[in-house]
Amino acid sequence: MSWASDEARLPGRAQDVTDVIQRSGILTPKGKWSFDASFSYTQNSANKVSVVGYTVLPTLLIGLIEVSDADRTTLTLGLTTRYGLTDATEIELRLPYVYRDDSASARLLGDGDDGQNGALGEFVDTSVDGGGLGDIELAVRHQFNFNSTPYWIGGLRVKSNTGKSPYDVSIDDNGAFTEAPTGSGFWSVEPSLSMIYPTAPAVLFANVGYIYNFEDDVTVSGTKVKVGLGDTISVGAGIGFAINPELSFNLGWSHKTILKSELNGSTTENAKALQLDYFNFGFNYAYSPRSSINISAQAGLTEDAPDFQLTLRVPFNF
Repeated sequence: MSWASDEARLPGRAQDVTDVIQRSGILTPKGKWSFDASFSYTQNSANKVSVVGYTVLPTLLIGLIEVSDADRTTLTLGLTTRYGLTDATEIELRLPYVYRDDSASARLLGDGDDGQNGALGEFVDTSVDGGGLGDIELAVRHQFNFNSTPYWIGGLRVKSNTGKSPYDVSIDDNGAFTEAPTGSGFWSVEPSLSMIYPTAPAVLFANVGYIYNFEDDVTVSGTKVKVGLGDTISVGAGIGFAINPELSFNLGWSHKTILKSELNGSTTENAKALQLDYFNFGFNYAYSPRSSINISAQAGLTEDAPDFQLTLRVPFNF
């Protein structure tokens, strides 16, 4: 049986490539509800050699050498509900639960000015784990056109600071968190614009967005300072392909530039812009007229990007 070709298929939010090809309405129809549960696994590791000093001769270093290894595993359970205000406008509420397991190991190799250059020091190991409510998000989207392609969709997302902020967590003598943060600690707003172009049996898509983080006062080492997290510019594009009426897959690329953060209105000396690039792959299987299962993988292409992320989503339409 072909769910996608069933004329009696219930109207709902587009679930896969076939839906987008067959219907011009991409968002949740007026008066309808849709839900989805998602689970994501993110793994990030970093190996770094830091040199603080200068070289006098090719074999003589004046300063410190430090080797560090850090691993972070993040598990996120998300519950999302959407409601169609009109056939062209929907609102969305997302509640995330975040669990983190961070571990780090650092070793001082030597101090070049006391004759110990290259000597191995002791490892300093730190580990912290825990979870809690993440940053709750509220979004609104509007589809601008129905009778012509490509379809254009504008969005506005507001992220709260309900998660546990890194600035609300104490730090031990080794400079490590004593608890696992679950949020950024800052409110943000993200306007975005998406383009969807159906060309059977494929769908082309692209998007652009900008995340603006609001400044806030935080306490660092007993001193109150104003912190402004770096804003984020994001772009992405890809293609979805319908294998049959129930199964589709997609390939894509996404990029984020996180601008430099500010402290008390000015950029600090060690602040830097981050470049995050990802390769995305996933597939969607519509196993009933009301629901489908979506599995997607994301691989980091740059040093700043997380190494790997796997996400499972199960949307359900009423």
